[in-house]
Amino acid sequence: MFLATSDILNWALPIATGLLIGYFIATRNKDYKNHLHLLEAEEFRANMRKGQLIDIRKDANFNQEKINGSRNFPGRSILADLFKLRKDQAVFIVGETDKGLVRRVAGKLAKKGYTPVYILKNGFQQWPYSKK
Repeated sequence: MFLATSDILNWALPIATGLLIGYFIATRNKDYKNHLHLLEAEEFRANMRKGQLIDIRKDANFNQEKINGSRNFPGRSILADLFKLRKDQAVFIVGETDKGLVRRVAGKLAKKGYTPVYILKNGFQQWPYSKK
């Protein structure tokens, strides 16, 4: 006989196991994206006092201009200082833009249970209200 039963199990079982593990990795924890929200400046401003206002811009930019009441955690430093955030309050994130690093940080916060997470649409430069 060309292939014995034991030969089939030697190659089919690892392939099936790999496919199953790959499926679980690909579909795990996608629910966090339901907790990420882009808000226009008006809506962001109306609600930001109901949560934690986090600015992830560089220190120099933050010290030059900021939204009153915001705390600065430049770049990904927020991920090392999670103990400074409360999980029972919404997180409002401000960055230079609303793409790239801001979305990655927001996604990581949501995965870790800091939900909901709101991102200022178009970033800090498009903030039409007074800055401190």
